Amino acid sequence: MKHSQTIGIILCVALLYCTIQPLVIIESQHLVITGWKTAGTSFGQPGRFFAYFGGLSLLFFALPFLWAKRINVALGALIIAWSFRNFMVLSACQMGDCPQKQWALYACIIISFGILIMTFLPKIKLPKLEE
Repeated sequence: MKHSQTIGIILCVALLYCTIQPLVIIESQHLVITGWKTAGTSFGQPGRFFAYFGGLSLLFFALPFLWAKRINVALGALIIAWSFRNFMVLSACQMGDCPQKQWALYACIIISFGILIMTFLPKIKLPKLEE
């Protein structure tokens, strides 16, 4: 695919944007949980993982080396696994209190899947074989 690297870079930036948006809202405790602001919970900062590995993936999308494209496939798999983990942890009901899932939680999964697909379609120039 001709534009897979550009699309991958755009998806990495979109993933970073989604981490600053509200992922879930817990109304009973009046909490708005984002990827960076999880005060009052024990969720940690799930956006930090996306920032590190999304930034690395963005860098490897931009590099024209074969080793970078191979590492990027593994990073794409880690990113999608982390987004499923976030979905399971952040949207789980605890003691009868279910959080309201927001659009950014779903967008993280969709964007992560798109990043993984774009890692499978790198633009690589192969050397010509002479006969």
